[in-house]
Amino acid sequence: MELIKADNIYSHNGHKAILEGVDFRILEGEKYGLIGPNGVGKTSLIRILLGGENIDKGKLYIKPGLKIGYVPQNPDFSENLSIGEFILSELNDIQKELFRLEGLMAEGDPAQLEAVLEQYQETMDLLERRGGYDASEKIEGLLSGLGLDNSRDQSMKTLSGGEKSLVFFAKALLNQPELLVLDEPGNHLDFLGLAWLESFLATFKGAVLIVSHNRYLLDKVCSFIMEMFDGKMTLFTGNYSSFKAEKLRNAVIQQNEFLNSQKKMEQLQKKVKQLGSIVSSQNNPPVSVLNQYFAAKRKLQQEQDRELEQPELTGRTFSLNLRAEENKSDLALRIKGYSKQFGDKSLFSEAAADVRSGEKTALIGPNGSGKTTLLEEIIREGNWDNPILRVGPSHKIGYLSQVPVFSREAVTVEEEARSWGALSRDSAYGVIAPFLFTWQDMEKPLAVLSGGEKNRLQLARLIYISANFLILDEPTNHMDIASREAIEEALKQFKGTLLVVSHDRYFLDQLVDRIIEIDNGKLISHTGTFTDFFREKYPVLPHLKGNIQERGRIRKTGKETEPSDRVREIEKRIEEEETAKQELEQQLT
Repeated sequence: MELIKADNIYSHNGHKAILEGVDFRILEGEKYGLIGPNGVGKTSLIRILLGGENIDKGKLYIKPGLKIGYVPQNPDFSENLSIGEFILSELNDIQKELFRLEGLMAEGDPAQLEAVLEQYQETMDLLERRGGYDASEKIEGLLSGLGLDNSRDQSMKTLSGGEKSLVFFAKALLNQPELLVLDEPGNHLDFLGLAWLESFLATFKGAVLIVSHNRYLLDKVCSFIMEMFDGKMTLFTGNYSSFKAEKLRNAVIQQNEFLNSQKKMEQLQKKVKQLGSIVSSQNNPPVSVLNQYFAAKRKLQQEQDRELEQPELTGRTFSLNLRAEENKSDLALRIKGYSKQFGDKSLFSEAAADVRSGEKTALIGPNGSGKTTLLEEIIREGNWDNPILRVGPSHKIGYLSQVPVFSREAVTVEEEARSWGALSRDSAYGVIAPFLFTWQDMEKPLAVLSGGEKNRLQLARLIYISANFLILDEPTNHMDIASREAIEEALKQFKGTLLVVSHDRYFLDQLVDRIIEIDNGKLISHTGTFTDFFREKYPVLPHLKGNIQERGRIRKTGKETEPSDRVREIEKRIEEEETAKQELEQQLT
């Protein structure tokens, strides 16, 4: 059954076209990933589907009474509200409107009665779609099923980012939606939270539309990928890996067609030139030669009229060439006896770890475990003479901060770039241009840059200083998928040392061969990829014991054994399927 159908829809936001003749369908029970470069209009499309924006042209069918649950990227809420008040906030507004309309009906104004009755019925229908009168009783079951033991009376401002994300999910699930719309749903979740999200969405019985740059999430959950680019949308069947392979295959076919067309035009141009020379050199050329000449010119014109554009195999992104200065030390970093405490909270206690030259290593740990604190202290204090944070000789550190710090004197992009060295305006632009900055961007104030632009500017500086020891704190934050893959490819070729903090599991699996885990104030080393570490650390995820309905029942009855056996059996089957999938992907590669 079709829940939503778009037929040749157009939309303009006042500055540029967002949608130009777009067609798509969202079917009952299917899972869709919506992807595309930053700024292409993915959030605008969501607002159209939710009724927050209108289309300029075309037809948009939405199933009457469709129940939609929505989790925005940055939910707007008052931290003075309790969990229960936040979840019920929209329903309370609807009920207030019902009370107002009931007051108008009680006044009995005949002139207004018909319109008020119609409005009252519409508001009643809206209340029903949003969860109805029994919504308050559902809250405890929802929170319990999502793994939150928090009281509904707890203040929202006391919750962690991950807990808030789960509360947003509870609100979206309140009306048992047929379609769940998620805009970057994993932004505040740690690795365990993301694993939970994948499992939950994979077993969710309704349809799902996910806007996300998280490629593992798109791989695990989605059965269709919808790509937006330059106002158009293309639908691909399969998950993200299938989409990537199909897109590359199509690009190769288009490239061959382009090359064949160019070759054909070359041959026709040569033939036209040869025949033209014959025609012009004779006072009365033979009719057969004239016919060949004009036929060749017509064919050349036809080929020029249908001239194909050369396809982009990777899309518009930036290019990186990370040069590393040679170093003569086997040791890049030695952490020994490192302790750190904030008030009563101890982050590290006599922690120790080594990073060898040329290694690509990830530092991971729960939110708040001290990852950024450790990195920043290495940048400030690390040197060969520091017995606690010893940096190997001839290692030049390049640091990409999660919260970018630019030169104090710099106000514009140009001023920041020229602060890196003796750079003229032209040479400064030459450094940042490969990172998709235009000449006009040189005048752009640093204060108005997007998160992605700030990260690209930091990366440009790392290129310029030729660091051989890169310390990167969430380098793919705010980046679209094409940009993430450009960074991955450059770091794969990087000959220096890499220490990275990232929540992007796909990114880590592409790059690192060792994990340093923060665990109870210690640094524990694990050889292998992130997936190797995660499977070893969590053979059975501690809070994935069935779907949301099952988990609510378990909490009430205390009977956990049977569902646990089922989970172990399912997880074994998943592992076998993933192994087979990896083998197929290797064959495809």
